[in-house]
Amino acid sequence: WSSGERERCAIIVDRHVHKNGGSTMRDIFLENERLGYGLYQGYTQLLWRQDFAVLQRIAERAVAEKRSPNHFIMMEAHFGFEEFANRPLSDLVRLKQLYQAAGVRCPIALMTRVREPLAYYLSFYKWGVAFRIQEALTKGEVQPQWGRNFSEWARQVPNLQSSIMVRGMTAMGAEYSGRIHASRRTIGPAGGRGWEELDNMLSKFDVVGTTQRFDETLLLAADMVGLPVLAYKYNRPKAKGGFRGGKADICPDMEACRALVKEVAPRDVAMWEKYGKGFEAKLQTLGPAFERRVADFQAEVRRTQPAWKAAPRAQTICRYHPETDPSPARTPVLAGSNLRCPVEEGLELCQQYYAHRLFECPWQYVPNSSLTDPLGCWRPSSGFL
Repeated sequence: WSSGERERCAIIVDRHVHKNGGSTMRDIFLENERLGYGLYQGYTQLLWRQDFAVLQRIAERAVAEKRSPNHFIMMEAHFGFEEFANRPLSDLVRLKQLYQAAGVRCPIALMTRVREPLAYYLSFYKWGVAFRIQEALTKGEVQPQWGRNFSEWARQVPNLQSSIMVRGMTAMGAEYSGRIHASRRTIGPAGGRGWEELDNMLSKFDVVGTTQRFDETLLLAADMVGLPVLAYKYNRPKAKGGFRGGKADICPDMEACRALVKEVAPRDVAMWEKYGKGFEAKLQTLGPAFERRVADFQAEVRRTQPAWKAAPRAQTICRYHPETDPSPARTPVLAGSNLRCPVEEGLELCQQYYAHRLFECPWQYVPNSSLTDPLGCWRPSSGFL
């Protein structure tokens, strides 16, 4: 469904902010890796400096030889100790400039999605906060740390979406303690430095789409690199803790909640006004031909659902390893002869990415070459479905 062939050399990066469709993008990336089209790096950029050093060496060698290296890389920039907006983003921008200045073809596509502010708050609350308040009130707590309801929680986590966009670890406080902690992980106030930092970051992205227009965003970013497999399984994330309430239960007076979010999240509103509505305006310029292409793609995604439902999601076949120790000395060194590496130039990349990323998948290995589980079998991921 991409408009061109898969590029010999390309890097596509998805900035996965909580509740913006990033888990579905992970599905797409892992399925492409499973089929041998490219190499996935992601969830975290914990050991970014080591990993990028390999990319940099490959790029410098290719530029000196005036050729495109042979690697197709798919990155999920979610959250972790190494914030994407810091070193990783600036490194990727410099790498893009290096290739462009040398006239060497290796497109680097940076993409993300923003969400209408109230919809974002409601989604985050339903997914990760509502059950915590429910449990605390059931236990007899008079004033849970998250507040007693959606409105009280929202007031404690101002500018939630834009803060997580720049500092992914902000989500930890919002979910687990009902606060955005005043620390290095948060950005400045609604205006001034806070907006400048956010706007400067998003201005470096090639595609800033919307969650509502997930398919359009996907197609535009995929076109830049020729991402081969785009059809995906519909993802309906379950609320944590078994919470079953709907929007009306969370927010009986929707207009009052809309006014509240506008009050407590002016930077989120500004981000939506510039980038969310700006994306809608861009789609209008693409005309009927792109509309038909989107409709055809969506029909294909619907058509493939029975096949997807009969098969496990790629990420649930993999095992999830929590981000625990940022020390390079504690990461494994994987034997190259045991690895199935989907990039022709970059066995070292596979060794690094497979060892450092949080998802370990069976297709990383040559069949029967390595048993990394003491039980001699694969267990599914423990979460993040």
